[in-house]
Amino acid sequence: MIRPILSKLITKTKKLRYRGRRYFCPLCQSKYRKFLPSGVIPRLNALCPGCGSLERHRLLWLTLEYLWKERKIPKGGYILHVAPEECLERQLKRFFDYLSVDLEPDRAMALMDITDMQFPDGSFEAIVCNHVLEHIPEDRKAIAQLYRVLKPGGWASIQAPIKGEITQEDLSVTQPEARQRFYGQADHVRQYGSDFKFRLQEAGFSVSVFPKAEVMSPVMLKRISVECEREVWICSKKCTA
Repeated sequence: MIRPILSKLITKTKKLRYRGRRYFCPLCQSKYRKFLPSGVIPRLNALCPGCGSLERHRLLWLTLEYLWKERKIPKGGYILHVAPEECLERQLKRFFDYLSVDLEPDRAMALMDITDMQFPDGSFEAIVCNHVLEHIPEDRKAIAQLYRVLKPGGWASIQAPIKGEITQEDLSVTQPEARQRFYGQADHVRQYGSDFKFRLQEAGFSVSVFPKAEVMSPVMLKRISVECEREVWICSKKCTA
């Protein structure tokens, strides 16, 4: 009981300390004079001091709001959140029947390996799985499982760090120092390129790419501070005849 109260007090203190008008977080709906640095190589104005959102979370949320408003994807239903981010979890629970899973104990509502998910086919209207697959050696099995449990007509946000055109992958590289050098982070097992789209399509997904400039104005892009992000990928599963 003490830990949640302490966490709320720390968050409230940070929000007061950094409040201002220059930056805006759409996830906690708060304005700040600056965001905090974050990353292995620190990025300036990356982390929201109020809810802990990063650039990818803020861009994804405003993209989803745009897609819902334009009725490009449905809103509501049963959603699966893989390796849940707290900043997104709070918002998703407002609009969906929500379930989160993670391979690590006490990190989510259910303990589960997404390469072998114990759900019936077509269980979920929506899936959010962000920056997970680059940690999983058998990523194609995980992608196939995500496709299987998504209901026909549903959508999935399956994001990963993208660099270059061709995915760099060598599963014999196991040392953290080598993974850091090759893939940018010690716990990554590959560096996806733009051809990541083909892995998603191999599983059956249709993939739509939404550049950030299509979703919001240059002014808003500056206010939410997403310089390191380019776009959001949304996967869909076609309705069966």
